[in-house]
Amino acid sequence: MSSSVKAPEPEAGQAAERFPVRRVVDPEGRLLTDLPDLGDDALTDLFRHMVRTRTFDESALKLQRVGRIPAYYPCAGMETHVAVPAALEDRDWIFCAYREQGVRLARGVPEVNELALWRGMPYAIWNPNEYRITPLNATIGTHIPQATGYSYASRMLGRDEVTVAIFGDGATSEGDFHAGLNSAGVWKTPVVFFCQNNLYAQSTPLNEQTASATLAQKAEAYGFEGVRVDGMDVVAVYETVREAVEKARSGGGPTLIESLCYRYTAHSTYDGTPVYRTRDEEGDWLGLDPLIRMRAFLSSKGLDAEQIEAEEKERTKKAMSAAIDQLEQTPLPPREQVFRSSSVKMSPRLVEQLQREQIEAGEEPAEIPAEARMQITDDPELPAETARMTLVEALNSALDHGLATQDNLLILGEDVGREGGVFRVTADFYEKYGKERLLDTPLCEIGIAGAAVGMAIAGAKPVVEIEFAGFSYTSFDQIIFHIARYPWRTFGAFKMPIVIRMPSGGGHEGYEGHSDAAEAFYAHAPGGLNIVYPSNPRDAKGLMASALKSEDPVVFFEPVAQYFAKQDGVPVDHYELPIGKARIHRAGSDVTVVAYGNAVGIAAEAAETLAQEGVSAEVIDLRTLKPWDEDTVIESVGRTGRLVVVHEAPVSFGLGAEIIATVMEKAGDRLYSPPARVGHADIVWAPAKMEPYSMIEPARVANAVRQVMED
Repeated sequence: MSSSVKAPEPEAGQAAERFPVRRVVDPEGRLLTDLPDLGDDALTDLFRHMVRTRTFDESALKLQRVGRIPAYYPCAGMETHVAVPAALEDRDWIFCAYREQGVRLARGVPEVNELALWRGMPYAIWNPNEYRITPLNATIGTHIPQATGYSYASRMLGRDEVTVAIFGDGATSEGDFHAGLNSAGVWKTPVVFFCQNNLYAQSTPLNEQTASATLAQKAEAYGFEGVRVDGMDVVAVYETVREAVEKARSGGGPTLIESLCYRYTAHSTYDGTPVYRTRDEEGDWLGLDPLIRMRAFLSSKGLDAEQIEAEEKERTKKAMSAAIDQLEQTPLPPREQVFRSSSVKMSPRLVEQLQREQIEAGEEPAEIPAEARMQITDDPELPAETARMTLVEALNSALDHGLATQDNLLILGEDVGREGGVFRVTADFYEKYGKERLLDTPLCEIGIAGAAVGMAIAGAKPVVEIEFAGFSYTSFDQIIFHIARYPWRTFGAFKMPIVIRMPSGGGHEGYEGHSDAAEAFYAHAPGGLNIVYPSNPRDAKGLMASALKSEDPVVFFEPVAQYFAKQDGVPVDHYELPIGKARIHRAGSDVTVVAYGNAVGIAAEAAETLAQEGVSAEVIDLRTLKPWDEDTVIESVGRTGRLVVVHEAPVSFGLGAEIIATVMEKAGDRLYSPPARVGHADIVWAPAKMEPYSMIEPARVANAVRQVMED
């Protein structure tokens, strides 16, 4: 190699001695050490998969250049990743990024299915559960904590599985990398982290990604082993991965593998020629081509590598030609299927949107069967025995029932176990159900939400606690891009039955971030999130019971100011209240006031004042924000002719705007006056002793009602 090459191993230094690069076959195809337990058939299979991957890569690039697929991210030079599935059992799982074409192909995914990913119709024709490999993931590194979560839940559920997360060197700069590896080290999960270090994150060289001499040494900080392997030597990669898998399966915990390799082409077809590398560097790495090395090694063993290569190239080229023809003749999935894949149970609004779009497109509107719709019913008759409870006690009761009746349910978050949660919502569960199901996590919201994704894929029912809604923003990507979307992304193959609890709202003199009203962020997200926000212990208990049974994800906001307020009449025994159904908190005839969470009590106080003035205000407690109960609100507005919406969140772009817009669209002709919103100004919620500047006072609500009464 010339001096310009970033060689797979430093010539000197402590890192080179402590983290040597493992090789089995040298660039000329000569055996350097004992051959792993691989017979001729297994060796030729590895070579076939590498040839198949290179041929797929070359064919896909050609298809992109003539406009038959929109874009492509090539992997030429990195084909030794085919050794990863070869080192696994069929029962094991692989969590992918995007440049793992050979991994998917070697796992058994046909060319037509892999090409469908790149054509932009990913799950029209295949189910990732069949191959136990996750979909192509475009958000860098976010699948890493998911792999950790899967391995934790799989072990908890008594299954003998190992999980592998594959990612590039750029992903090691992401917080998700830290979150996934840190949790794996603490929990000692059966997971292997396989980093394809091709020395560039798109155009950024490794030394501008990290000051670490190696990536493998990062594992030491997380309490487990890091190793390096020559990523141009498929036999060494196989041996390294197999040893890490065996260690994980036997209870030895995780391993971080740094596979030193090189990407021969541009980062993607968007980039063109890579101007950030020298021709000398590229030429030297071409001399280390993993296919040339393996071809020479097989030939030295007396195997006809050239014949094997020619056969596999011909077979793959024919498969690719047939695949693109098939995909171009494959119609798009029906609009109904695309809509229905967003959630297990379609909300009334989603059904309405589907049917409207079908009519506008000249299609027959779909009849969605009852089992695919949310069944939004009136409240059932509740158990007779009641008690005086706080919101904390009511939530504790619902969660206790869920843990007792669902063996796959676990609660994870900061301080949820030994301490019983910062507000004691999970008190006494640690002793009753054990630390495996009451998982005290590292302080990392990305890791908590990301682990929940993997746990759900494994078949668990994760209940996530985020200590305050204002602290959820760091986990936003996992919630919005994965929890809300995974069912849609996989055409319903993956479900996300996750409950995310978020204490929210003001009135408790919290510090900055402790009173944020974040509900509009989550309600606006596309996908299958349901948003619940009760105002009192009775509703909270019944709605939490329903959330714990939901196959769709639920973000469950809990008004902090109400946590320790006692309420009479909370049923002692188990009961469920329907998600999506509002409750008339106070009947009235002159004006409809819609609220949720803390705002319900504020609106009720205003209604008491207004009653003394002869104004009859009907207060509706939404209870659920997505889907929200349009029918109850519109029926009420139809009787009163006036509307006021109250919430603690900032006024602009909030739930109030959505509610008023819908009422105007569907029942605007029933209004006697323009509707009004009462909410927080578009500034940060004031902390602690400054909180009076932020509180929504009953007087403001009363003034808004007087305004709509006068117009």
